[in-house]
This record gives sequence, C-alpha cells and structure tokens, in this order.
Amino acid sequence: MKALRVIVPLIITALLTVMAIFSAIWLTGLVPGGPWAELLKAAIIIFIIGSAVISIAWSAYFTYIIRTTVEKMMPR
Repeated sequence: MKALRVIVPLIITALLTVMAIFSAIWLTGLVPGGPWAELLKAAIIIFIIGSAVISIAWSAYFTYIIRTTVEKMMPR
C-alpha cells in the first residue's frame, strides 16, 4: 500500500509529460510559415511546459492536502 504513494504520482507525472510533449508537437505543427513562426512556436512550447509544471505542482499539493486531511480524521 505504501508503494501507491510513489507509483501513482509517477504515473500521473509521466502521463502529463507525454501529453504535454504530444500537444506541443501537434500545436507547433499547426503554425503557418512566416517571419513570426519561430517566435510563435517558442511561445506555444513555453506555455505548454509551464502549464504542465503548474498542473504537476498542483496535483502534488492537492495530494498532500488530501493525505494530511485523511490522516487527521483517522483514529490512531
């Protein structure tokens, strides 16, 4: 049961990372050519990486809050 504390966040982090990579590849492929294309691609990549980092941090914080709440409610 203690292994779930490690395995579940690792799986979620891996899935979020893979989804971020695939969405970055997909969205940068949609950018039309032109003088601003590289800047737009860089902005898309930075936004997606930032969003992935924020969602991973939020899920870690949410997991921590749930765990501490459950531990306080459980009798010892």
